[in-house]
Amino acid sequence: MRRALMRDPIFLIVFTILMGLLVLSISNTIFRDGQVDQFLNRYSEEGRLIGIPPLEPSKDQWLGTDRAGNDLFQMMIEGFKWTVGICATVALGRMALGLLVGIPLAFRGARLNRYFKMVLDGFLILPISLLAMMMLFSSLMFADSTMVPPLVDRVSLQLTVFILLGLPAVTLYLITEVRQLLKQEFMVVAETLGGGVWHRTRRHLWPHLVPTLVIVFMQQFVQTLMLLIHLSLFGVFFGGTVFLFEGVMPTLFEWSSMFGYYFKQFTATTWMTSHIFLVPAIGLSLLVFLSNLLTSRLERAFRLRRHEVIVVDETVSQAEAAAASLADPFTLVHADGALQQGNQKRTDGISY
Repeated sequence: MRRALMRDPIFLIVFTILMGLLVLSISNTIFRDGQVDQFLNRYSEEGRLIGIPPLEPSKDQWLGTDRAGNDLFQMMIEGFKWTVGICATVALGRMALGLLVGIPLAFRGARLNRYFKMVLDGFLILPISLLAMMMLFSSLMFADSTMVPPLVDRVSLQLTVFILLGLPAVTLYLITEVRQLLKQEFMVVAETLGGGVWHRTRRHLWPHLVPTLVIVFMQQFVQTLMLLIHLSLFGVFFGGTVFLFEGVMPTLFEWSSMFGYYFKQFTATTWMTSHIFLVPAIGLSLLVFLSNLLTSRLERAFRLRRHEVIVVDETVSQAEAAAASLADPFTLVHADGALQQGNQKRTDGISY
């Protein structure tokens, strides 16, 4: 799988773009303490006032500024690490808890798994965005900016809710995947030879489960990002929402919070006179597109990895058939040609 990814130009391009943005965002925090330049007015070379915030995109402000004069390009760079960090933390938390619950249950009897599935199936039909809004609305809305709790408390609460809401679906999926692996011949042989649960999990189950976990991580990453976007449209921003005289305002400017905050300003004006909303909207759209593209390339590499195992069996069969057709049974037969034919036959059916 690793070899297929290293030879995939699309995967390398997408991975480089995402890692480059992440490095820029972290560097802005390290070297500039997360500072975002603010431009209140724009003057001509003669010193004449030619613009006030929100400023349109120019060679000095590539994406323009918002109504407070903040440079939107720098805000997008600074907020990228928060958006990616939130989604990655939630995805890893769901996977870790799902493995802790799912693997022991997968080794249990079918009756226990059937009852457990009946209980969790009810949570799968409930809209996660609506549940999250109902659970977080009263805890993250603040009428006074001086009464806002510490950021660690607010972030911990929101991350916990996000992880728990997506845990049932991840757990059921991992149980299904593990039980399918347990039915494979190599797992049955390991159990017959007396291998314990920990030994079978560590030596036999885990290597085959890692590619699936990588794909699940990317799927949960995108799902968490969509959850953040939905909540921001209702004014529930990550880290809390402060009510001001002119409306609501997020306490942490990550991409989804910027999207919801500028969306409310966008609805008050015409789209021809306000470009602010389009900046985070396009950024989030590109992030979702790149994440889905990365997931598709991972799935393709996973399919290639599984087909390599099947090719070996066909190669051995072809070599045995070639040896049986020889006049001299002691003549050496090389399987290189058969191996290349088998690989070509398998890869022809896999589209890029």
